[in-house]
Amino acid sequence: MDIVLFALWGAVGWCGTPYPGWWRGPRPHPDPEPWWLIGKIIGVIAGVVGGWSYTQAFGPIDPIPWRSALPAAASSLGAFVVARIVGDIYGAIAASKKTAVG
Repeated sequence: MDIVLFALWGAVGWCGTPYPGWWRGPRPHPDPEPWWLIGKIIGVIAGVVGGWSYTQAFGPIDPIPWRSALPAAASSLGAFVVARIVGDIYGAIAASKKTAVG
């Protein structure tokens, strides 16, 4: 695997984790705690795991992603889906802890 693919999957995982409660309006400033950074780090890790899992499930891709962008884009979709699912699970757990405590 090429380091570029891991960086791509990490970036997709970062973008795949939205601000929890985006439907409630903008995030408060200043942030009371770095909860959003933990979610982003979890998203990056989940994106790398999702992209790698996609390549393991559907076969290896060309080790040079700029030669053929389609396999890299397809593995990025796997990274995005896993990052969203894991990010939503983390958001639900974090929201339940915040509700239970406060």
